[in-house]
Amino acid sequence: MQKQLGLVTAVLAVLLAFATEGVAQATGGSVIGQALDQNGAVVPNVTVTLKNEATGQTLTTQTTGNGAFSFPNTLGGEYTVTATASGFQEATENVKVLLNQESTVNVVLRPAGVSGVVEVTSGGETLVQTETSQVGRNFETRQVQDLPIFNDVRALALLSPNVVAQGVGVAGDGGSVGGTRPHANAFNVDGVDNNSPDLTGKQVNIIQDSISEVAILTNNFNAEFGTGAAGQFNTVTKSGTNSFHGSAFGYLQNRHLNATTTSEEFNLQSGVITEKPAFTDRRYGGTLGGPILKNRLLLWRLSTRTDKPTGERRVLHCAHRCRSNPDRGIVRSKSFCS
Repeated sequence: MQKQLGLVTAVLAVLLAFATEGVAQATGGSVIGQALDQNGAVVPNVTVTLKNEATGQTLTTQTTGNGAFSFPNTLGGEYTVTATASGFQEATENVKVLLNQESTVNVVLRPAGVSGVVEVTSGGETLVQTETSQVGRNFETRQVQDLPIFNDVRALALLSPNVVAQGVGVAGDGGSVGGTRPHANAFNVDGVDNNSPDLTGKQVNIIQDSISEVAILTNNFNAEFGTGAAGQFNTVTKSGTNSFHGSAFGYLQNRHLNATTTSEEFNLQSGVITEKPAFTDRRYGGTLGGPILKNRLLLWRLSTRTDKPTGERRVLHCAHRCRSNPDRGIVRSKSFCS
């Protein structure tokens, strides 16, 4: 009996250790700010509500004695901030939350009795983050899909400042960040470690069309990211919304469309080969997302196929993500297959 109890305790300890690692890293941004009156004085005990426009998720908090409020680890997207307090009229503001960034919102409350609602629109990505010393670059859904990264998010790092391509024969992935070796880079997907155990680099490849946002942190990142000494590659996948939406996609590369490489050109002119080597990369698929129960349970799914150069056809990746609003009980599941 004691041996069985010890075994159960050991298994639970291991599961808790992995669970802690899985939730240790943020999968969103944060919203901070203050509630002020028309004269610039802070207003305490203001009820502040944050609503995700796509999913209907709502979070509520109250301002502190100095009028400050905070919504940490908020899923990226478009939000509406609503502030209400006794003796003041309601104030709303639109704000955009980006992965691993802080969005500042200072809400100005006007005295009650004056008709109308005060609405202020906040900007998107801030070029200089004054609230944190963390340095990095964010790539949103449209950028990830439109840029020619050929299904490799590591290529986005080369568009970030302080990052250069790694040399030939250098181990690791993602380029040299801040002069460090690529093997010191770290990779996360939805807050879960995605580092290959046998060689530094990503373990699971994420399809372009399943990515919601990518954040590449190059310097002074927060203590929650402690697995790498160089760049931090954080990827968040898409999820369902309150409206049905889907897409179909296709990618094609072959020897007729691609430019001749330097080595191929040398071999052609030297007579080593008479034509460009055969090469085919065809990938196609689709996505579908929407509500199962509006504002409560949302689903998103992707499926894609690839044609190998040999003509063999196989399922490369299929995924689904399902979640519900935290204030009504979290329901969240994902699956990936190769």
